[in-house]
Amino acid sequence: TSTGDIITPDRIQQLAGEQIGVQVFDAIRAESNDADPSTSAYAPPISILVCTREHPDVLDRQLQSLAKLDYPAFEVVVIDNAPKSDRTRRVAENYASFARYVLEPRAGLDYARNTGWQNARHEIVSYTDDDAVVDSQWLRAIGKNFADPQVGCVTGLTCPYELESPAQEYFERYGGMQRGFVRRFYRPGTWSNYFPLGSGRFGAGVNMSLRKSTIKALGGFDNALDVGSIARGGGDLDIMARALQHGWGLVYEPEALVWHQHRSTMNALRKQMFDYGFGFCAYVAKHSRDLELGNLSVNMLRSWARKWGKQRLSQNVRLAAALRPHFPIHLILLEIWGGILGWSAYRRSVERVRVSAITHHRARVANTTPLSSRISFGGMKIQQSSPQDRLKLLIGKASA
Repeated sequence: TSTGDIITPDRIQQLAGEQIGVQVFDAIRAESNDADPSTSAYAPPISILVCTREHPDVLDRQLQSLAKLDYPAFEVVVIDNAPKSDRTRRVAENYASFARYVLEPRAGLDYARNTGWQNARHEIVSYTDDDAVVDSQWLRAIGKNFADPQVGCVTGLTCPYELESPAQEYFERYGGMQRGFVRRFYRPGTWSNYFPLGSGRFGAGVNMSLRKSTIKALGGFDNALDVGSIARGGGDLDIMARALQHGWGLVYEPEALVWHQHRSTMNALRKQMFDYGFGFCAYVAKHSRDLELGNLSVNMLRSWARKWGKQRLSQNVRLAAALRPHFPIHLILLEIWGGILGWSAYRRSVERVRVSAITHHRARVANTTPLSSRISFGGMKIQQSSPQDRLKLLIGKASA
């Protein structure tokens, strides 16, 4: 807390139970198990994907929690995103008995997410963050929901790992990452009912599972969104939205519990709030375009922007009345300012990804072309860019 006392995950769980009047997490599990016993035993093999970049200490803590999972069949894939050192690889090697290390050289969370599912051995893939810790029953809560073939995505409850600083308290009181204690099923095709202001109710990328076949059918994660891109965020909302749009259901399962370590400093929280607004509005801009709103789009976006801003400001008034010290209004304004700037970000991010894809492809071709396909004129190395038989024909004509 702000007084300096450390609140651990166990203490948070205890306090939540005391406040509600029951041991809430045990009650959720009991209710879930009683609801449909036929699916409780369903436990498909799962690939856990941890995307990380230069956070070896918290990654080690996360891998320790994954080692304690109570689940019959799973693997862990650590995706090292554009590393500057070998620290992540060395941490992953300490858990080689159940974890694999995969390198993704291109910076961007959605690049890493795509590399993750493409390297996963199992049909169900579960994403979590390096700065989180999972509950021992996490995979059991996830797996049983995929017994329903129309479910393409499962998200879960995310609680604070600690509340040691004012920044962490502010973020959690603001809403944090948890979406409540009630299981919800969102039917296929219902996404537009919640767009745009209700998009966040589906869950968050720190606790998100999908079928590989679903991700593949959707064309993968959008590399123009989320951390590391110009858009700064929105990749998790986007994949969930597209799953609902294209025929899959989504389950929010509070029994699937993850503890997340929130930003501990005010500077980090300020950046996070700005990025949240920025990424959310980049996501909205993308899907507004996809909805083909035509001439109405500008007016509708302006209306949504006004509603979103009013929603955030009214939320701040309630927080200011409830909290001591008051919730800093500049955090709300930073999120709104980020949203204003985020409207035009998606288009620019798409262009950067397009250029990056061309550069990445050329680099791969250059690195994989055999020496026999390289020729030299006047001391200059020329890379073959046409089929070998055509190259031989050109050389033959030149030497004739």
